[in-house]
Amino acid sequence: GAGAAAAGSMLAGIPPTPALLAKVDALPPADELPGVSRDGARAGDPHFTLTRLLRPIALAMIFGLVLDGLDAVASVAMPALVRRGVDHGVLARQFHPIIVVSLIGFAIVSADWVINAVQTNVVGRNGERMLYTLRVKIFSHLQRLGLDFYEHELSGRIMTRMTTDVDALSTFLQTGLITMVNSVLTFIGVLVALLFIDFRLGLTLFTIIPVLVAATLVFRAKSSKAYGEAREKVSAVNADLQENVAGLRTAQAYRREERNYEHFGALSYSYRNSRLRAQRYIALYFPFVQLLSTVAGALILFVAAGEVQNKTLTAGGLIAYLLYIDLLFSPIQQLSQVFDGYQQAAVGLRRIKELLYRPTSTPQAASPRPAGHPQGQIEFRDVQFRYSGQPEDALTGVNLVVRPRETVALVGQTGAGKSTMVKLVARYYDVTSGGLLIDGTDIRELDLAGYRHVLGVVPQEPYLFPGTIRDAIAYGRPGATDAEVEAAAREVGAIDMIARMPGGFRHQVAERGRNLSAGQRQLIALARAYLVDPAILLLDEATAALDLSAEAAVNRATERLTAKRTTLVVAHRLTTAARADRIIVMEHGRIAESGTHEELLEAGGVYAGLWSSFVGDAQFAA
Repeated sequence: GAGAAAAGSMLAGIPPTPALLAKVDALPPADELPGVSRDGARAGDPHFTLTRLLRPIALAMIFGLVLDGLDAVASVAMPALVRRGVDHGVLARQFHPIIVVSLIGFAIVSADWVINAVQTNVVGRNGERMLYTLRVKIFSHLQRLGLDFYEHELSGRIMTRMTTDVDALSTFLQTGLITMVNSVLTFIGVLVALLFIDFRLGLTLFTIIPVLVAATLVFRAKSSKAYGEAREKVSAVNADLQENVAGLRTAQAYRREERNYEHFGALSYSYRNSRLRAQRYIALYFPFVQLLSTVAGALILFVAAGEVQNKTLTAGGLIAYLLYIDLLFSPIQQLSQVFDGYQQAAVGLRRIKELLYRPTSTPQAASPRPAGHPQGQIEFRDVQFRYSGQPEDALTGVNLVVRPRETVALVGQTGAGKSTMVKLVARYYDVTSGGLLIDGTDIRELDLAGYRHVLGVVPQEPYLFPGTIRDAIAYGRPGATDAEVEAAAREVGAIDMIARMPGGFRHQVAERGRNLSAGQRQLIALARAYLVDPAILLLDEATAALDLSAEAAVNRATERLTAKRTTLVVAHRLTTAARADRIIVMEHGRIAESGTHEELLEAGGVYAGLWSSFVGDAQFAA
């Protein structure tokens, strides 16, 4: 119960002994299933509350709290036994009552040990079930949120929700909650016992209780604000750390280490000040509670001296009373060990709610249609789109039909709307107005997961997760066989490049593929797209960052991949656009021109000007 939590707190900084580590290693493996519905955990919960989260384990938690109540009863019973042993044994010089009281005390302590063991197991096991559900729920919701959320939210803050906030809630529910409930029940039980032993002394003691309550209310109001501020500032610290780690090479290249150190130090200093303010409140409040306990003991001794002399209160009753006074204030001291955890858990829960309450910008239809394997016709019907928080539209009045198995290149100046069109087809965003149709069906009516399964997306800078090259290619189809993975690599011309690597398909890929060249990453991304056999292929400037040799290899792979598929290509280099079936020239979010390479050159419009500049730059570079 509370004693176990307190002991755990005191022992937290002591290193484990070899004997303890050996015993931990000897424990059976933790291979028990959580017994939680994965579909239920993954489902969206826009009305999330802690009550709804605890509902599946409510009976187990109630059972744990009942055991906690029995632990409190055991604590309250001990001074009463001391009273009886002193009055009927010591003062009466009778040995038998002392033996009986001792045996009853031993039985209570033994039973309380069993109660604590069962309680810790029940609460811990079901607490982990609940936290498993919460982690899956948060992760699933993060998967559902649209790109607009990630473009405005720092990744460090997102990580704080999944780590620091969930851990704070975990610590409180598994240890702090037991201590808190035990302390409250003990406090109430002691008050009842004090009034039962001597009502007059109980009323005397009650003169101090209002002071304790007032001090507690002031402390809670002040410290809650400090803890909330501290939790927000630790998010800023985590976010800055995440950004600096991710951009370390850029920081070193531009000699920003000193400035970054100063900025991180300022954020850390601000967080430290918030924590120190909360600790100052603790340093004032809890010694004050100890002072009240001492004053209460002295006051009771002063009043009870006359009652003992008049024999209206026995010596055993006085000893029990003083023991109960310690027990009365002891729960307040125990609460000091969990109050910090409670405040952090409360703030963490509020921020988790804010995340889970946030709706996705690409919601699933109420009755989604199966995507199947579409023919691949894409139609933009008077599409208008504006990014959240932006003053102007990114696309305005776009009308375009891409026929099945047609390759269409999108060209234009930076910011013309090329990548936006690809993002809309991938349904990373939904149109602001108008309609985007796939085979005549509004994209918003299709099952989102099923639709994205028939897409192949190759961005300008493909993201490769840590693992082997085989894992990277099979990312979209984890169940693919080795032969299928090898065939995909062969089809896009990546097999020779992979064969030259140590380990071949077993070669380890570092985070983000940083141990591979840009061309190697792009070929692996093309093989990854080929393996899912997409009906619609989206290439967003796939060769923009490559040298001429790597570009040629990727272009050959792209030609194999685009065969017999509807393809949208954002073409940074016009040589890529020239090979497309049709070219769409974007300008200020509108379609300025449309036609083949030869038709647009003959027209002498925007594309002809872009081509003239491109050819001139290429000749100059040569």
